[in-house]
Amino acid sequence: MKKVGLFALFVPVAVLAAGLFGVLHDQISYSVSAEYFTRFKFVQFRLLDPGVPERIRACEVGFLAAWWMGVALGIACGLAGFVQRSPDLMWRALIWSVWLGVGLTLTAALAGLFYGWHQTETIDLANYGGWFIPPGLANLRRYLCAGYMHNAAYLGGALAIPAVWLFHLVFRLRTASQQ
Repeated sequence: MKKVGLFALFVPVAVLAAGLFGVLHDQISYSVSAEYFTRFKFVQFRLLDPGVPERIRACEVGFLAAWWMGVALGIACGLAGFVQRSPDLMWRALIWSVWLGVGLTLTAALAGLFYGWHQTETIDLANYGGWFIPPGLANLRRYLCAGYMHNAAYLGGALAIPAVWLFHLVFRLRTASQQ
């Protein structure tokens, strides 16, 4: 029964971690391309109040774009915690798995940024048919790189799920003598 309670506690922890990851991620991507936010994300999220500083609005976008991933990751990764032998080990593994998931997602996002930088050495807009690219950007390359970073972060979040499941299995094997 304790494990069920830990699982129920873990999901909001994962939601908070995902939201805070989004805040950090969008501060980095705002530094890459403020236009990605001013010309796309602020419009998409209806955060157009010029009285609120852009960095604060970027934090809002980050939290709003990422918190819901915490629900999915919290449930999927939280269920993996049930393989642990005791509630104490389950909680330790769950907390470590949050850090693992955030770390993998951030790594994927940064890899996406660097991949985008490489891909945009020369730009053929025909390769970006499915992307929203507003006209008249001051720095198209930086805008596209921020887009690569955002797309890669979602991919990283999805890849974090099997990585966390594997982590839980390894954690269980390594803590076999503990109860």
